Amino acid sequence: MADPAGTGRHRLAELTAAATAAEVPPAGLCRDLALAYERAGDPAAAVRWALATTDAGGDLTCWTAAAGVLRRASAGAAASAVSPGVAASAGVAASAGVAVPARAAVAAAVGGAVVPSPVAGHAARSARVAVLGSYTTAQLAALLPLAAARAGVAVEVYECGYGQYRQEVLDPGSGLYRFGPDVVILAVHEGEAALPALAEDPERAVAAEVGRWTSLWEIIISRLDARVIQHTFVVPETEALGHLALRTPGSRSSMLAAVNAALGRAAAGGQVAFVDCERLAATVGKRSWFDPRYWHRAKQAVSLAHVPALARHTAAVLGAQLGTSRKCLVLDLDNTLWGGVLGEEGLAGIALGDGPVGEAFSAFQEYIGQLRARGVILAVCSKNNEADAREAFERHPAMRLRLDDIAMFSASWEDKPTQIRRIASTLGIGLDSLVFVDDNPAEREVVRQLVPEVDVIALPRDPHGYVRAVADYPFFEPAALTTEDTARTEQYRARARAAELAASASSLEEFHRGLEMVATVVPLDELTLPRVVQLIGKTNQFNLTTRRRGEAEVAELAADPSTAVICVRLADRFADHGLVAVVIARRATEPVGAVLDVDTWLMSCRVIGRTLEDEIAGLIVAEARRLGCSSVRGHYLPTAKNALVADLYSRLGFRPDPAAPADAGRAAPAGGPGVAPADGTGAGATRWVLPVASALNRPGLIRVVDARAGGAAVASASVRTMEEVAG
Repeated sequence: MADPAGTGRHRLAELTAAATAAEVPPAGLCRDLALAYERAGDPAAAVRWALATTDAGGDLTCWTAAAGVLRRASAGAAASAVSPGVAASAGVAASAGVAVPARAAVAAAVGGAVVPSPVAGHAARSARVAVLGSYTTAQLAALLPLAAARAGVAVEVYECGYGQYRQEVLDPGSGLYRFGPDVVILAVHEGEAALPALAEDPERAVAAEVGRWTSLWEIIISRLDARVIQHTFVVPETEALGHLALRTPGSRSSMLAAVNAALGRAAAGGQVAFVDCERLAATVGKRSWFDPRYWHRAKQAVSLAHVPALARHTAAVLGAQLGTSRKCLVLDLDNTLWGGVLGEEGLAGIALGDGPVGEAFSAFQEYIGQLRARGVILAVCSKNNEADAREAFERHPAMRLRLDDIAMFSASWEDKPTQIRRIASTLGIGLDSLVFVDDNPAEREVVRQLVPEVDVIALPRDPHGYVRAVADYPFFEPAALTTEDTARTEQYRARARAAELAASASSLEEFHRGLEMVATVVPLDELTLPRVVQLIGKTNQFNLTTRRRGEAEVAELAADPSTAVICVRLADRFADHGLVAVVIARRATEPVGAVLDVDTWLMSCRVIGRTLEDEIAGLIVAEARRLGCSSVRGHYLPTAKNALVADLYSRLGFRPDPAAPADAGRAAPAGGPGVAPADGTGAGATRWVLPVASALNRPGLIRVVDARAGGAAVASASVRTMEEVAG
């Protein structure tokens, strides 16, 4: 008699053995393992392999099967066995708080080694996403939950009817409005652009086309309070004017390029992002991107072979908008930043700068430098003598990267997982913020096994391919570029130096005093608004309510005279950390009197534990007095990542609000990071009150300057403590 269970175990062992033979198993093998684990009744492993499919390339068939595994795992109430970032499907926006088993644990079940989940331990955001297309988008909508899960976002997807995007946006009674999306994806193609083949007045034609799309953005943002992600127009490779089109502003191809550029400029506000389909199409070849057979038969504007790539990049942009992008690139040195082994070749013997191989390493360093310049944190993780490794940065004439570019320099003979954990701890970021690059497959493998939260990029053998390998990794996608982003390396280097100071201090108070911290309260204006919105969108750990608000909504709240907005910069003797804290509070009139209700309170993780929260509490009380309030009311809405602030209000002297809803304080379900409900009554929510007459016990370790117009009357040359500012 057949033994289905035994046959299944044998099949899993065969597939696992095949996967072990390749560092990055092919997509077809990942799909087969996902299906095999699903049949074996292990949804966690099945989803892990489904997500691995997205990193292995793969065609539409592989992705569709993997997306089906993810969908069934969610629909089958398997969330309790799936890691955050995994439980996502069309119609289901769920995630659990249980980490996926490590590679060794899964290997024990089948007698071999398996590749761990790319998002093991990576908590998800959840979002409702509407796909509004000008062409057939069924495949894109079906694959988006899979791609989004890999990017750390659990999504529920709504898809409009074919070509109905404009009608759905304009009709308040449409399914789009009933769905209530957090993000709207405008999946449009160049055929939808209302541009002639040749225009007599190209500037007017371009302006009109840009106006058509920006007006849609304005409606989506104002009516739905949703973010917008628009696919850019792909300029067709067929052009009747041939090469003459390049110097003919009225040609359709020239105008399409101009529209793309103008839309980019128009979206500077922050609630509109793009997927650069023009660049994606150029990468794979425009004749491959658009196949007329698909268009004429099924109105597919993107060839089915490239829909997975479109879904992957759309999800990367979505993740960036919701704050799930990776932050830090961890770099090996020998044969990664230069050719050869420094300890064996000596400084003069490494390949860097001269010759084809040396130029390849120089080009790689230059690209890494470009990532640093736009906000990616760089760290070094090397098995090397530290003095020798540092000397290469200081003395080699062909080094493109310098020590000042490196936020954390770890060179020792410890194993790399240990070094990586220390890097994350010192910089104060999660392991799920790190991406590891090393030329050695064995080092990459041990990091995958022992630190599965870290993404690992498989470098090719040939250093000429290093730049492309890192450039093809999509999860460094930035949401915006602010002055804080460009200064991020110095800020994290300062954090590392502060860690050294902490190690030498005899007490925590001595350490904090030694930092010589100064907090500056700054106005919310056109210069600070982008950073405030960025913090609201991505801050998880120190965030009392995790309410996400776009630029327009924040600006509208700030314009209300009954609303207090507190924006705080922090500097110490090592660095200016930039704008790191935001409070939004609204005056409410109630039977007990006027109350200042704290809607949003968050701080960047880079300044957690420095007593800034105590000083901000004093500022909040000062604002309550200014607005004539007798008390301050705070809310704590628990998520999977903000347990850090669960006791903040009680520690600051607040007391439970006796008028809180009856269900406040009931236990929150396991996992489910989500987004806090606007009414403050989510599972596990608590409310707290503090009379403004109460004395706050503030450490007084941070000096405060109020730089707002009319704020606290602080002289420009003086610095006052929180006690003075708060009265």
